[in-house]
Amino acid sequence: MEQTMFERLLQLPLFQGLTIREISDVMAHVRLNFVNYLPGDELIAQGDACRKLIYILSGEITAEYRDPQGRFSFTEYLPNLKVIEPYNLFGMHQRVSRTYTFATKGVTLDIDKPVILRHLLTNDIIKINLLNIVCNRYQQTLLLLCAHPDHSVTDKIVKFMLSYSTLPKGRKNISIKMTTLAETIHETRLNVSIALNQLQAQGLVQLQRGVIQVEDLHELTRLCK
Repeated sequence: MEQTMFERLLQLPLFQGLTIREISDVMAHVRLNFVNYLPGDELIAQGDACRKLIYILSGEITAEYRDPQGRFSFTEYLPNLKVIEPYNLFGMHQRVSRTYTFATKGVTLDIDKPVILRHLLTNDIIKINLLNIVCNRYQQTLLLLCAHPDHSVTDKIVKFMLSYSTLPKGRKNISIKMTTLAETIHETRLNVSIALNQLQAQGLVQLQRGVIQVEDLHELTRLCK
């Protein structure tokens, strides 16, 4: 039973590369907090202090970003997300950028920040893994935004979606007025309406009153290149 738990921990990004003996030695000093959730339970809210690593061991979650000015909200369905914003544990802005909610039953493993500093980061492999996680996040964000020009209205809409996405894959719901989107991307409402209706005709988005739904942003981005 204990062997199975350690093998499961070794699959998590922070512990990859460790042997079972090494992780056993590390975890001898660490209290593991396993938490069960029901559908609809909030995991952590946008603006909360990022004081711990939260690993999703099972279950599917949604992430919602609410614009501070109340102009729009951006909701993602992230069935394969493994860890909540590890890159916000350190740095200038140590707060969670979205509200995470379980869409299904789920289980998390929580590791408090003081434990990470006192025990986990004394291990060189774990230290390098955390550095890789942070660097990967920065590089992915840079590549997503720089790899997609904004020559057309469609390009600008896609870039807007990418800029608020945690992951390109997975369904996205954007609650936003057409005029607000037009102002945000510096276009006319008519041009935005035409571009969105063209995307809907191609089956790439679905439009409802005040809502844009994207089934697969990765596919939309690929087809709009």
